[in-house]
Amino acid sequence: MKTERVADTDVRYRRSGDGDLAVVFVHGFLDDQYAWDRLIPQLTTPGIECVTLDLAGCGDRDTADGPYTYDRFADEVGAVVDALGKPFVIVGHSMGAAVAELVAIQRPERVRGLMLVTPVSLAGVHLPDEMIEQFRSLGGDADGQRGVRNQLSVAFPEAELDRLVATGRRLRPEVIRALADCWNTGHPLGERPSTCPGPVLIVRGEGDGFVTEDMVNNAIAPRFTAMTAVSVAEAGHWAHIEQAAGVATRLDRLLAEARGSEGVPAAKTPRPQGWTNAFA
Repeated sequence: MKTERVADTDVRYRRSGDGDLAVVFVHGFLDDQYAWDRLIPQLTTPGIECVTLDLAGCGDRDTADGPYTYDRFADEVGAVVDALGKPFVIVGHSMGAAVAELVAIQRPERVRGLMLVTPVSLAGVHLPDEMIEQFRSLGGDADGQRGVRNQLSVAFPEAELDRLVATGRRLRPEVIRALADCWNTGHPLGERPSTCPGPVLIVRGEGDGFVTEDMVNNAIAPRFTAMTAVSVAEAGHWAHIEQAAGVATRLDRLLAEARGSEGVPAAKTPRPQGWTNAFA
């Protein structure tokens, strides 16, 4: 494991493994780059390099100044991808899924796959004021953050729940408000069909009361042409933490497809749409 920095910025990223294909992970709202540490060790695909980083205002970058917008996040994650200088698959969770899509569509010549874990819509969720205010007001409220995580999860490991509550509590209230507004308002590109060449894998937890099957079917999946959606049993909004082994298996399959078959790049290989059976 080594840490590097994007030149002339405060963006640092962790690299593990050694291969000709990078797998870049983007965390979600209130989380940090270490939220992927249960999943990454369970990947079995050879010849990959796994990369994680903190978004501005989060994790080890909790003192970073704004703006806290999708465009800023995509620019910074994209700078990491460019520094790696190799083909990549990008994985994003929740709000990070929207960031991952933006990075992917900006680099169609190098992206080999996109995995969206319990994603919010790039177009925004558009919760009413009283509902979004519950998320906007979580700054410094450890009990409130724990309550949200418990409400939206099924099998959150207790130690990781405690760690992420402590991580989220460090975020400044103005950062949390801005992040909530970001994923609630969305990005203009979310109103159009995605230009991500695929393959695209959407993973949602069966017990996720926030990213529902209807939300995926109506607001997310129809934007992609080479897409498969799967549901994860005994998991909620943090499926990659709650059922890390199962999600890692699905990612391994995507990575195998990303390498292509018989020399054909995966980005040009059509993929059927539709839900597959749940797995635990």
